[in-house]
Amino acid sequence: MWEPALEALGTILTPEHLLWLLVGVGLGLVLGLIPGLGGITGMAVLLPLIVGMDPASGIGMLIGLNAATTIGDTFPSVLLGVPGTAASQATVVDGYPMARKGLANVALGAAFTSNMIGGIIGAVALFLLIPLARPIIVGMGSPQLFMLTLLGLSLVVVISRGAMAPALLSACLGMLLATVGSASMTGEYRFTGGIPYLLDGIDLAILAIGLFAIPSILSLLVQGQAVAKELPLGRGGVLRGAREVFRHKRVVVGNSLLGTALGIVPGIGGSVIDWIAYGATKGAVRKDRDQFGKGDIRGVIAPEAANNAKDGGVLVPTLMFGIPGSATAAILLGGMATMGVATGPTLLRPENISLIFVFIWTLALANAIGALTSAALAHPLSRLSLLKPYSYGPMLIVVMLIAAYQSGVQWGDIVLVVLISLLSWGMQAIKWPRPPLLIGFVLGTGAENYLWISVGRYEWSWLTQPWTIVIGVLVILTLAAGFTNSTGRMAETVKAMARRMTRRTAKAPEREKVNDA
Repeated sequence: MWEPALEALGTILTPEHLLWLLVGVGLGLVLGLIPGLGGITGMAVLLPLIVGMDPASGIGMLIGLNAATTIGDTFPSVLLGVPGTAASQATVVDGYPMARKGLANVALGAAFTSNMIGGIIGAVALFLLIPLARPIIVGMGSPQLFMLTLLGLSLVVVISRGAMAPALLSACLGMLLATVGSASMTGEYRFTGGIPYLLDGIDLAILAIGLFAIPSILSLLVQGQAVAKELPLGRGGVLRGAREVFRHKRVVVGNSLLGTALGIVPGIGGSVIDWIAYGATKGAVRKDRDQFGKGDIRGVIAPEAANNAKDGGVLVPTLMFGIPGSATAAILLGGMATMGVATGPTLLRPENISLIFVFIWTLALANAIGALTSAALAHPLSRLSLLKPYSYGPMLIVVMLIAAYQSGVQWGDIVLVVLISLLSWGMQAIKWPRPPLLIGFVLGTGAENYLWISVGRYEWSWLTQPWTIVIGVLVILTLAAGFTNSTGRMAETVKAMARRMTRRTAKAPEREKVNDA
């Protein structure tokens, strides 16, 4: 195995192939910096350019772009409170409050270090999992996939900072939005209202832009203040953030392994994995758990590590069975087909094994180069958080509307993103969590399809399958934990109200005595 690995490394490090890798990384960082765009858009644009290209060079450019996008999208998430892509939303929860405290450099340093470590762990996991992945993928039937979607939905009670009911209702609303358009199993059109635009359903990019990006910019414009008043840590903040990652070794390693494992399951993308990692970390820690959402660096480390590590897991079903684990993996498969590279069992033949190592080395190098480049740019770019919103807010809104329009190139895209922005604004006003809505939307279609297949194939006997029961128990335990936390928070609120009422009652006689005097 070492001979083909060294052969692949020698191929990647030749000037020509390294140049294409750097081109992909550079494009990925730029795309990540622009809110609303992402790896899907970039890889789609690159597809016509790799026709006839050497497979190693094409793979280097595509993988480099995809890996670097998940690193570059950290900048707007931390500095502006706007997710660079749908897969960087959980980073906003603690990264943006850190920027408002003047700790933007620390958050960026921690994020980029987590990106690099997570990406390298994902690449190593890909190397180890290739020979072991077949029984895992084959043993994962529709009943187990359905239960995994329920497990993902149940984690909304962990990531929710408020009561359990609004989080679950928000998730249900997301699942309802996922049913708009044509039902994949029956072809029946639902909830379209006779509007032709809705026949194809709601696009995830439009939902993410309307739900998070535009409302965040509007909030900044309303406040009229810069994200941070000062950057007291200067250049040293990046190194301090890197050191914080090594202080929380369990968080970064554990979430890297979690992201890799979830990436193997087709259909669970980065927009869900980062929230699952955030929720799992918040539920696992015991010390200062109430700091999550207020600028806790662990809330930055966890999703960033998991999101980059997931790329290694996604490539397992993509390379072994030609089953794309994500939308970007589907584009990657199309690119490999244009270069004449077949996926599946033929890729594991001795004459093709070096190509798998090209993927592994490219993934590791792209994450390392992207993270180090971003860390070098962190200090000058972190000064974006000192700018007043009116200097960049209107331009960003225009860019986001253009990004929404390019999703389907229809005027309905603009109308829908505005309507979703108004919905998000209202949810913010009544303190309803928005991440559960996105999770419900992403998992809704898969959950429906898996349920149809399970019932059609096994009727209801699939509920008694061992792994279905195991995952079902995890779902129940997660919901029970969420209910317990929600009840505890409610009890604390009631106690606080009772204490305030007691103080007011005690002060009332004193005021009466003063008035009598």
